[in-house]
Amino acid sequence: MQLDKDIEQVRQSLIKADKIQWELDRRVFHLKTLYDVSKDIYSSTDTKTILRSFLLMSMGNFGAMEAMITLANLPGKVAQHVIAIGLGAYDRSQLEPWSIEAVLLQPCTCELTHCEFLSEELPEAIDLAVSFRLDGDWAGLYALGPKIIGDPYSENDRELLVTLLNNLVVALKNARSFEEIKQLNADLEAKNVQLQASLRKVELLESIKDNLSKFVPVTVTRMIEKSPTGIMPESRKRDLSVLFLDIEGYTRLC
Repeated sequence: MQLDKDIEQVRQSLIKADKIQWELDRRVFHLKTLYDVSKDIYSSTDTKTILRSFLLMSMGNFGAMEAMITLANLPGKVAQHVIAIGLGAYDRSQLEPWSIEAVLLQPCTCELTHCEFLSEELPEAIDLAVSFRLDGDWAGLYALGPKIIGDPYSENDRELLVTLLNNLVVALKNARSFEEIKQLNADLEAKNVQLQASLRKVELLESIKDNLSKFVPVTVTRMIEKSPTGIMPESRKRDLSVLFLDIEGYTRLC
């Protein structure tokens, strides 16, 4: 009798150990997948490259042959990126308008996890679709085709996908920040070029002014300063007396 109890206790312990081992393996797999995807998407600061890399990595991890991702600007109501892999021309022509409409008309409203699964009926080529949000102006949609082995997507798959998409959101935000900094640097460089050109013009004008002062009367110089574009003041009539004075023998004296 006691032996049966001991055997049952051992059996229950083995079942519990198997569950713990399974959960541990699952978490290790999630961490490894997260590491692989993060290493790939964080190696680039180009949005399109990040999205394509994410698609390829996630398709490999979930065992799907078709996937697509759409990123749209909400205020402008325009899709910035639509990337599809493994879809035929017919499927893509059908799915692209659907994905854009799903992002623009029903953007994700989640603030904590940045993403939520679409509950309405999905297109025939899609088994799983998730909308995600970057910020108030940008949102996206990620869609997966069926698994190669034919199994449905489990809760573990959904949990892993949420983790990966949150990581994608961070990578996309970093890329956008980098692009903004790059654009600011370009604008600053352009303004610096304009400033240098303006300084050269000032230096040239100062040089001309110094040279003019040797040969041109101060009154004329002031008139030029007041009208640097060459437009002279309005002409006026004046009665003038002009005296021509010459010194006898001045040329020979010089």
